[in-house]
Amino acid sequence: MRRLAEVAAMVAAAGVTADWLYHLQGDMCAVRVIKDGIISVPVMIPANPDRDPALFREALKRLEAVIERMSR
Repeated sequence: MRRLAEVAAMVAAAGVTADWLYHLQGDMCAVRVIKDGIISVPVMIPANPDRDPALFREALKRLEAVIERMSR
């Protein structure tokens, strides 16, 4: 949960809202960023980041890119 809190902090710092969708298959969560009524494409984040830290880091990079695009 500590690492998923990292995602929530990143989203809050950017001043956007996150919509979490849990996918049972593959143990992944989809996060959509919402800003000014505009919803981003979903970013897939591992539900258990400790199982595959490299995959989690890659997901954070994708989320950062989505947040950056939404902030323009």
